[in-house]
Amino acid sequence: MKKFLLQKDYLKFTPLLLIYVLICIVKSQNNLVGDEDDYLRYANNLLNGYYAHTSNDYAFLWNGPGYPIFLMIFEFFDCSYLIPRLCNALFLYFGVTLFFKALKLLIPEKKALYVSLILGLYYPFLSQALPFMLTEALSFFLISLFTYNLLLYSNNNSKKNKWLAIISLGYLILTKIIFAYVITALVVILIPFLFIKKTSRKYALLLFLSFTFTTPYLAYTYSLTNKLFYFGNSGGMSLYWMSTPYEEEFGDWHSFITLKEKPKLYKNHGCFINSIQNLDPVNKDIALKEKAIENIKNNKLKFFKNWLFNLNRLFFNSPYSTEFKPPKSVFINSMFKGVLLFFVVVSVFLSLKHYKKSKPVFCFLASFILVYIGGISLLSSYPRFLDILLPMLLVWISYTLQQFTMLKLKQTKEKLGNR
Repeated sequence: MKKFLLQKDYLKFTPLLLIYVLICIVKSQNNLVGDEDDYLRYANNLLNGYYAHTSNDYAFLWNGPGYPIFLMIFEFFDCSYLIPRLCNALFLYFGVTLFFKALKLLIPEKKALYVSLILGLYYPFLSQALPFMLTEALSFFLISLFTYNLLLYSNNNSKKNKWLAIISLGYLILTKIIFAYVITALVVILIPFLFIKKTSRKYALLLFLSFTFTTPYLAYTYSLTNKLFYFGNSGGMSLYWMSTPYEEEFGDWHSFITLKEKPKLYKNHGCFINSIQNLDPVNKDIALKEKAIENIKNNKLKFFKNWLFNLNRLFFNSPYSTEFKPPKSVFINSMFKGVLLFFVVVSVFLSLKHYKKSKPVFCFLASFILVYIGGISLLSSYPRFLDILLPMLLVWISYTLQQFTMLKLKQTKEKLGNR
């Protein structure tokens, strides 16, 4: 019976899988787009026994190894680009189904189904995640897998769910290195509670074990850079653009390679960027961070404005420093994210009001979400950075609204009954 119900959950979403496959086939291109070339080069490097490009390469340690490890098998067999892109359809399909299974633990099944379908048909994310060999679909799946198993682990202390949560979070760190810093921050937050609450030790241990997945990679980056806790050299560039002091710039990211094609930006930044071009990637990253910190110290108000612009871009894909043609799905994105932002604000209010009644696992999820959004908001961010977190975010919102609006209704009924 249990196996039948398990299969039934996956059968519910097979129409979505067909839609995803169709989008992949229709939208997929024969040429490489954006970071696809980098991921494939990393995958080929791994097949040749190393990971990083040459020390003078622009993309030295630009991305974590999680996605290139997945791509290795397709590069080994010299598969068509369409094959790994079709895997995105599977990642999203399983991600949505696991999200539905997580929601069913918290809210009525019919409500869970509606919310899952809304998420599964959110086209602005599908159009970004499906037709490209990028990390979004895999990250979405890993976050769904982690969230679902974390909820089960918090309910039944199952070792199976514990290790599935650890493995999914560990691989997520290798796929999106921003999560390494999220986990580090969460451990620091949990430290004061380790000797007070048993649940804090439980989640701290889970985070620590997940982080151990990064140790081989950190040992490798140390051998190349002589720096501890070094995940990559892409952070300085993003922070540099977020710190821009110029009024007509809004903190969005720009490639140094194509900067001359944007005269206004080149006029403001060309001199400094040219002065660091001959540095190796690690020292270039350091120089960019130092310049960014200098900009922030000297232009605190402008950095605050950039941060607000960044948050707006995270939700609504606007504004941009240069001429930008919004995608056709911008209206759908704005509507969805507007409703999402409203529910985030309501959920934060309800959580703060009833924090003593919140289950520890949802306090943990709220902290995870807050630290992640706080972290990416300090770097140049875009809607897809938030979209990968939607399974966890919507689980927390659903729990909060279900738990505390029902509590309020119950209290209201009791008051009316006593009159």
